[in-house]
Amino acid sequence: MPSLLGHAVAGLAITSAFHREKLPRRTWALAAVCAMAPDLDWFVGFLHVHRGHAFNHRGAAHSLFAALLIATVVFFLGFRRDQRRWGVGLCLAVAAVSHGLLDACTSGGVGVALFMPFSDTRWACVWQPGWVAPLPMGHEHVHTFLASLWSEAFWIGLPALLMASWGRLIRRVSLRPALSEAVPESL
Repeated sequence: MPSLLGHAVAGLAITSAFHREKLPRRTWALAAVCAMAPDLDWFVGFLHVHRGHAFNHRGAAHSLFAALLIATVVFFLGFRRDQRRWGVGLCLAVAAVSHGLLDACTSGGVGVALFMPFSDTRWACVWQPGWVAPLPMGHEHVHTFLASLWSEAFWIGLPALLMASWGRLIRRVSLRPALSEAVPESL
């Protein structure tokens, strides 16, 4: 799985893609929260359930259904009634869905239960460029953790930077007035 940092960067990049919408500022933080939230199922590991259990890591919390549920809850709890617009909800939903899709693109693990509760099948991408980011609990995992962060910087950070730059460029070009708008009409 990508680290929480990688998921947060993906959520921020997704928010930058919604540049045409006038999103409330809190959308940035809440989209990052939606992108990270499915990893709360990591704590189920302390209950010592078997690896393929529906509520274990990469299980039900990583499904598309759970992503939409997370986005809906954040949408209604995080925004006032006048701020609840279609674009805000869509941004949060895409950020939440990105979590399971990014996890499916990492090597290691048992796959992601994307279609739970309708199917128990765990899915993984054929091409898995990302590395699983282990928690650096001891000095033996630090090297692997740092290598996974470099992998995230390339496979998540670089595309996120390009997406944010592209959105900023588009905003800048669309905000420039046309020549006919810039020159006042003479009487």
